[in-house]
Amino acid sequence: MTSTATAGLPEGCCTTTAGDLAQRYTEIRAQSRHLCHTLVPEDYVIQSMPDASPTKWHLAHTTWFFETFLLTPHFPSYRPFHPQFNYLFNSYYLTIGE
Repeated sequence: MTSTATAGLPEGCCTTTAGDLAQRYTEIRAQSRHLCHTLVPEDYVIQSMPDASPTKWHLAHTTWFFETFLLTPHFPSYRPFHPQFNYLFNSYYLTIGE
């Protein structure tokens, strides 16, 4: 994809390409996986306290954030992986989405 992620931004603001975004997401996901490398699968679903979501939710939220704020607004042909993710992984309930 050769389009830039600058739609709606001031001219000259940035020159981020789809490839740049994909690379950055890959780096972020690698860091997330590194932070979780000592966990066993069961650890991903436990909510350790009322005000902290499970690890699995945080990993999904990172993906939702990337889709919602970077891909969808700047790449018209992009389609979110699943429409329910906007509800499930949105932590900005009062300002973004439903």
